[in-house]
Amino acid sequence: MVADPRPADDMAQPGPSLVGQIVAAARRSRGLAPTAGVDATFPAKSPPRAEQRTPIDRVGAAVALMLIAAPLAVWIDAAWLTQRARTATETLSRQAAPIAAARADATLARQQLGTAWTQPTTGTTIEAIARALPADAALLRVERRTTGLLSIEVAAPDPDRVSAALRRDPALAGLRAVSQTPGDGGMRVTLEQPR
Repeated sequence: MVADPRPADDMAQPGPSLVGQIVAAARRSRGLAPTAGVDATFPAKSPPRAEQRTPIDRVGAAVALMLIAAPLAVWIDAAWLTQRARTATETLSRQAAPIAAARADATLARQQLGTAWTQPTTGTTIEAIARALPADAALLRVERRTTGLLSIEVAAPDPDRVSAALRRDPALAGLRAVSQTPGDGGMRVTLEQPR
């Protein structure tokens, strides 16, 4: 059998609540007799007569009003603070937008400059393509995008021979055919480096 962990004096009935104690203390200070039970505004068993008015317990009403007003005041304050925070966030976002855009532009410019600096020049690229192409193919267009990726257009009677020839050069091995259209005396093939 397990012993009851509560002390013996804990078995007694609980005392009056904090609100009940405040009301009783206020009644004592005004010289009124304390009433038994929970309801301190009405007599215990006799209903009020028509000619007799029950006095308003001002202390009890004040305590009840404070109990209602405190959460309401906290809620109003929280709503006001939330609105202020939203307004401040929107203002800061508007002020920071040009700065963020300028930083993004500067970052993009640095990346493009770094890509242009590390890539071979256009002349070197054209020479490498001319050496790799079969004799019956003609180079129509060479383009290097800002991302550094290469795109070329070649006219040749056999597009497969062009792709195989370009794959032999390590600098051009990444070029893949993306489109083929019939042209004068052969096919126009567009080759690009994948992203």
